[in-house]
Amino acid sequence: MGYQVFNSTLSIVNTEIHEFLKEYNTDHPYYMALSIPYFRQKLITKVLNSIPNNHILVDESSHFFDDLICCLNLCPEQLVIYTQITKNIDTIVQDFFEFNITHNNRQKKPYESSVINWWIRVETTKPYATYYFGPFDSIFEAKENCHGYIEDLEQEKAENITYSFELTNPQSLTIINDSQDLTQENEELWGNLWHERKEKKYFENLFLYSPDSCFIIDNNGVIKVVNKNGANLLKIAENELINQSFNSFIQPNKKQSLFDILGLSNTESINKQKQSFFSLNLVLKDKSLITVSLNVSSIKDAENNIIAWYLSLHDMTQWQKIQNELLYQSRYDALTNLPNRRSLIEFLQNILTQGEKNHSTQFAVLFLDINKFKHINDFFGHLTADKLLINFAKRLISSTRKCDHVARLGGDEFIIILTHIHSAQEAKDCVHRVQQSLSNCFEINEQKIMISVSIGIVIGDFQTANFSNLLSQADIAMYQAKQNGQLYSMYHC
Repeated sequence: MGYQVFNSTLSIVNTEIHEFLKEYNTDHPYYMALSIPYFRQKLITKVLNSIPNNHILVDESSHFFDDLICCLNLCPEQLVIYTQITKNIDTIVQDFFEFNITHNNRQKKPYESSVINWWIRVETTKPYATYYFGPFDSIFEAKENCHGYIEDLEQEKAENITYSFELTNPQSLTIINDSQDLTQENEELWGNLWHERKEKKYFENLFLYSPDSCFIIDNNGVIKVVNKNGANLLKIAENELINQSFNSFIQPNKKQSLFDILGLSNTESINKQKQSFFSLNLVLKDKSLITVSLNVSSIKDAENNIIAWYLSLHDMTQWQKIQNELLYQSRYDALTNLPNRRSLIEFLQNILTQGEKNHSTQFAVLFLDINKFKHINDFFGHLTADKLLINFAKRLISSTRKCDHVARLGGDEFIIILTHIHSAQEAKDCVHRVQQSLSNCFEINEQKIMISVSIGIVIGDFQTANFSNLLSQADIAMYQAKQNGQLYSMYHC
């Protein structure tokens, strides 16, 4: 069985050098240096030594396609090779000029040649040999005559014939190689190839069949690879997601890109970024909103440059909904849906802080207690009393402004906080609106119930008010009103 070993990286390097030289004239230093086989080979060696080399072993029954460049097609080998060419070309040119300056004073080196021509290099695996046909004055002449030489070798029963064109001066027209060494090398290459393909398949399966929703995006946020769970999460087919911007799933009111939101919009933060966790809201194609936890990792090339990003997403929508419900329950009264004591304290702290910053003038705290509520509870029952509290809360809200705050401390005790008032009269006006709302009886379970309230008012100044004493002072003022049989009692702090 005949074999042929291809260094696919070498082929790409030769092609890229050829494409690179198209940009320059024949009298350009780059073109002049690389027209000498020694310096051209020196550049090729530098490039090959700086990057991984991919080899392909081909026999009579195998048609293997080289997909080892990157298992996820994210490492454009041509770009890496072109970068290495531009990185090393100036060093090669410098060596070339140094040689030209000194060669007249030195003994002729083995690599120096008096005539350089184009040759057809043909390799066969049966026999295992390398042939040079030529010379030709140009590559076009070599290409015109190549087919005839190939036909001659086919008639001589040569197998696995490959050819290339080289600008060189070969030392020998026929080189017979050791087939035993080739067989051993082939076996090693096949073993390495099997191991790499097995390892490649393992990591592909980790990505494709991960329980997470996995994406790989480039530095512009464009989706390049997605697994099945990722497509299911976004409710779009996998093939439709490829080359679509991940930014299209960011909420419309957020004009930033994904990288801006994650704080990865500048080069310094990107280079320092290794792995981070975030929470993010995404808008799907059907306009539904989901909350995801996001794990971000950078993907780097051989030179430690970030070429892509790996995203691992978990759907946290249901968990977030439960968390929001628990948060609501911890801050709102279950019966009246008014803010509870905890929420009230946070609101008071906030308005004191903001009022001081904005140089606001006054605010008022109204402490309300329903008179003889225990008798109502005992006479009509708990269910009726609860409905009374619910309707009472609604009337309090209708008696206040949108900027004010109504809360239930517990039982039949309620708080109204009036923000940004200019005088105590505004607090009195609110009290009279509450009294007016209570002038009509409550109709609950076909029963009519009249109630009255006692209200303690504390007028506070943002500069002098003591937060820890506000509620207790309002409570004391309310009890004074109750004891005196008054609608309200006012206190200035």
